[in-house]
Amino acid sequence: MKINGKAALQEKIIELENLKVVQEEELKLQFHAVKESMKPSNLLKSGLSSLTSGPGLGGGLLKTAAGLGIGVLSKKIFLGSSPSFIKKVVGSVFEIAAANTTISHADKIKAYGISLYNNLFNKNEKHKTDADVS
Repeated sequence: MKINGKAALQEKIIELENLKVVQEEELKLQFHAVKESMKPSNLLKSGLSSLTSGPGLGGGLLKTAAGLGIGVLSKKIFLGSSPSFIKKVVGSVFEIAAANTTISHADKIKAYGISLYNNLFNKNEKHKTDADVS
């Protein structure tokens, strides 16, 4: 667009100044959004959510962590801290077996846990509503 005359020049200057103000506001908003996303708590949240939402990676990672946790816990519960070498070997085998079982049946265990959780809390809510009716 050619600018012919002083009035057209003034009009174009005003238009560009308005554009500058709008772009500065957008830049400030974007800066605050980036600043907020760079906080350590938000970085941690986003990192964990990307791990668990990834195709296959998050589920496998959670299954492995659950398996290892169950293995170590079961070894501690059933064998304790034993000084015997044979008991340590048996405990390690037991730990690996428990971890592998947990990993291979994680979906069933998760479904059972959710069902158990829902049954426990639904029964509590039923008792509360029965008591309210009486």
